[in-house]
Amino acid sequence: MKRLLAAFLLLLPALALEVGFKDADVNGDGTPEKVAVTNLMDLAFNAKGEVVGWYVKTYKGTAIGDYTRAPNLSGNGPVVAPQGFTPQRAEFLVENGRLLARFQGPQGTLTYRIAKGRYTVEVAADFPLTLKLSAQGTPKVLLEGQGEPLPSGEGPIRYLAWQTKPKAGYALVAFADQPLPGKLVGKEGEVALAPGQTLRLYGGQNELVRLHVEGLLSLPGLFSPNLWGQLSLGLLWIMEAAYRFTGNWGLAILFLTLVVRLLLWPLMHQQFKSMAEIQRLQPLIQKINEKYKDDPNKRAEATMKLYQEHKVNPAAGCLPLLIQMPILFILWKVIANYEFGQGFLWIPDLALPDPYYILPILYVASTFLSTWLSAHGNRDLIRQSLFMNLIFVFLVLQFPSGVTLYWVFSTLIGLVQQWLINKSLAPLKA
Repeated sequence: MKRLLAAFLLLLPALALEVGFKDADVNGDGTPEKVAVTNLMDLAFNAKGEVVGWYVKTYKGTAIGDYTRAPNLSGNGPVVAPQGFTPQRAEFLVENGRLLARFQGPQGTLTYRIAKGRYTVEVAADFPLTLKLSAQGTPKVLLEGQGEPLPSGEGPIRYLAWQTKPKAGYALVAFADQPLPGKLVGKEGEVALAPGQTLRLYGGQNELVRLHVEGLLSLPGLFSPNLWGQLSLGLLWIMEAAYRFTGNWGLAILFLTLVVRLLLWPLMHQQFKSMAEIQRLQPLIQKINEKYKDDPNKRAEATMKLYQEHKVNPAAGCLPLLIQMPILFILWKVIANYEFGQGFLWIPDLALPDPYYILPILYVASTFLSTWLSAHGNRDLIRQSLFMNLIFVFLVLQFPSGVTLYWVFSTLIGLVQQWLINKSLAPLKA
């Protein structure tokens, strides 16, 4: 117990994050860089106005303690390097929910706008500017008039992208509202900005939900959803439709959870019923085990006969579980990777862990009640569930609040379903 408490106390500072700018030597050269700290990523700027480090966070809303070990999109050089620009003054501001890194030189002003809850950074200048781009991963470019991306090319660019894996890992994608002149040669690309034009740079997870949130799925050849991806998009459509109707992401998550649980109700019913019937037979099974403890063949024969007499199929709960688990996992990923930018009740941001730990407590309580209902007085099973949940709570502390909200509400619906099943079962006949 003391070790669990110590781990809990060590975890608390990781959940606290002050969004803003700080000075840190990210590359170990003895010169501190100015680092923009956000919920999803940290960006390190040097005095030249270059982005020399683009650090994607493993857990949202956590502080990076060691930049040398953090996932970094930077390859052999800066991720973003303005060409022919000599900044003489820089200012770093927090305005209207955005971080602004502004560099001023004789040519004009270069501005980076960084949203707290997005992976996309906006880059704009009030003078003609060429940006040199590079990142880890396989580069490709989609030119205007082309249906598929190319490994290199020059002309009006619809997007430049570097992806560490086709459908996993991380990606850097440069895109704009209108095609921009530029080129991709080898690992490096260039984009030319006219005064007032804005280049958007997405640097984060190369993942379906994130690319959907950032508006990148419409770009051909960037990410092609498979069957499970199409199911994820369907769940996303339900959640976003619920949000348009309610105007609240918390209510949208609850509505989505309710829809999924109603769709899975027949499968869950079969699983819960099978579990309840087996637990009801445990006293009789224990008597059989005691009676035939020295004869495994007779013990197995008597156990199967008991199942047949009570019309119980021990494997009946396995198939429904196998069918529903992929759907529940996809639902979990959809909510975990979505960026809500909104709170619910006491929760300040559904995309980040609950700072008051109320949801994790509700999660443990609801899971324990679910086990208690299905265990039918089996103390060993209840004790094991309590122990497992005390360990698992440290993972739940890192979950986005939206994920924990979905899980708690889903468990509560399961509690109602389990109670109805238990109530419908006939008294056990010895």
